[in-house]
Amino acid sequence: MCIIRPAKVRYLIKIQALFVSLVILTFFQTTPLRAEEQDQTQPTTQSQPSLNDRQQEEIDQLRQRIQVLEDKESERETHPKFGMNLGVFGDVDFFTKNREADHTSFSLGPLDLYSTIHYGPRLSFLSEITLDFDQPTGEGDVEIERLWVGYTFSDLLTVRAGRQHTALGYWNNTYHHGKLLFLTVDRPFFLAFEDDGGVLPVHTVGLEFSGSQNLPEFRWMYMLDVGNGHQIDSTTHKLVPNVTSDNNGSKQVALRLSIEPNRLRGLTLGLFGTYDKVGTDFNGNINERIFGGDLSFIRAKVEFITEYYRMQNPGHQADADYIQLGYKIVRDITPYARYETLKGVDPTDPYFINLQNSTSRHQSIAGVRYDIDELRSALKFQYRIDRKMGSETFHVLEAQWSFSF
Repeated sequence: MCIIRPAKVRYLIKIQALFVSLVILTFFQTTPLRAEEQDQTQPTTQSQPSLNDRQQEEIDQLRQRIQVLEDKESERETHPKFGMNLGVFGDVDFFTKNREADHTSFSLGPLDLYSTIHYGPRLSFLSEITLDFDQPTGEGDVEIERLWVGYTFSDLLTVRAGRQHTALGYWNNTYHHGKLLFLTVDRPFFLAFEDDGGVLPVHTVGLEFSGSQNLPEFRWMYMLDVGNGHQIDSTTHKLVPNVTSDNNGSKQVALRLSIEPNRLRGLTLGLFGTYDKVGTDFNGNINERIFGGDLSFIRAKVEFITEYYRMQNPGHQADADYIQLGYKIVRDITPYARYETLKGVDPTDPYFINLQNSTSRHQSIAGVRYDIDELRSALKFQYRIDRKMGSETFHVLEAQWSFSF
């Protein structure tokens, strides 16, 4: 459905009114007088040329005004609209001692700046840039999280080029960097972004093909990514998306297929998988395959999401999954719970041995969200139990004030 902006409506009304005036004047100028009217006007034939001249002058002025309005509207359509589409996400956090922090602390979360632009029904553009703060210096670190240009050929085919979220699972393609979008304080730990120690390739630089189709029983959708693979930084022990060039000749391929049944609104079922030749300094290139499935049901007061991932390379495999449930008891208050786990990690696995999160880990979370404004601001309070093989168990209290404007 095409949405016409109010400013454009006003321009169209002005142009239409001027056009009608032009037609009326032209009609009266060119319509011949009846015989009796010609007889009556015979005595004033000398004044007729001046009347026609005035009418022609008015017509020329109307034409000029229409042309000026059309030129202004054309300029408005082609002029960039970054300011009109700019948005901000942010959050302020409080937490007790945990695996990542030695002391009870307040924390300023990343500042997320995003802009979306559409030129007509086909051409689109998105940018999402975060300003994060490093520990312990507190200095700002700017990173381009998403940046793509897209063109829609039809409902079945949209092509995007740039950096986007990989076609893996429901969460990674629904909840992006703004934490106001999350029911909980944060993402499942194994779905953390690469620079935050995540174990999955959640960003891809390359091409994305997507589309959907409505059928009598359900709507089906697909996302296909083809782009640069990842490598593991031997110093930071983090996955790194290859942004400016690939570290080998292989390309990462990721595919997600999903359906939404018409008989059960709010339900989404998905299957996904990816192949990536991950580069390392000590183990060469690792042929890593990741595949799994997701199920979500979000409707009225209920939010239920679960996902399963199998990470596999020759001779090794590990599993990750989470299950999350929230139920809105009143208009603004939603209690929630989530269990998340990474298990079956082999200490000799060449993929995990190079990463920070190289051992099995389990977390149990229970909390409540209060929406100050459902679209603009929320308070979240939660209790988290963090168990990691061969390490201390942490009992963490967390609070977050997230916002968007």
